[in-house]
Amino acid sequence: MYTRPKALQDFVDATGAAFCSDARPVAVREFSKRVFALLTRESDNGIRHGARFPACKYLDNALEQLTDDRSDLGAVARSIKPLESFVGWQRRTSGENGSVDYIDKHVNGMIIGPGGMESRYDVQVGFSLLAPATRYPDHRHPPEEAYLLLTDGEFKQADGPWFSPGVGGGLYNMSNILHAMKSTDAPFLAMWCLLT
Repeated sequence: MYTRPKALQDFVDATGAAFCSDARPVAVREFSKRVFALLTRESDNGIRHGARFPACKYLDNALEQLTDDRSDLGAVARSIKPLESFVGWQRRTSGENGSVDYIDKHVNGMIIGPGGMESRYDVQVGFSLLAPATRYPDHRHPPEEAYLLLTDGEFKQADGPWFSPGVGGGLYNMSNILHAMKSTDAPFLAMWCLLT
């Protein structure tokens, strides 16, 4: 029987508290409560994706600014580092309007979900990491999704303008909405959670 490792439970606790905090927009909080309620039940199918990609090198730099932060964001950042060698690394290779070199300049870290440290198919919790000056392609997917920004970056939803929720800001993507994100002149790190 699977038992969730303490370091992963610490991540779930810290990330759940941050996503569900009153500091986040209502839509982010309400959606995230549904995600983290499912995570009270441990589940793992044992399938791992451990291959690393070039953009992984930006993780330390993105986490560095929050290491000593005593807020909920700092707790999330500190909980990620012990899990790094167990993250299921993935890259998007499709979509429109991404930077010419976006494939090598981004990586998605699956912590909970298919191929992650706790591999399961009902919930996904992880992060997107972009190198400086990188635009992630326009994409859409059936699952709803919430984001929590650990660094500065910009988002676009549907035909709307680019906007920055700011560090600690959050946003909610309804099912199948076209969306994208991009970094500024520094690495971009955003947590996400989905119900699948």
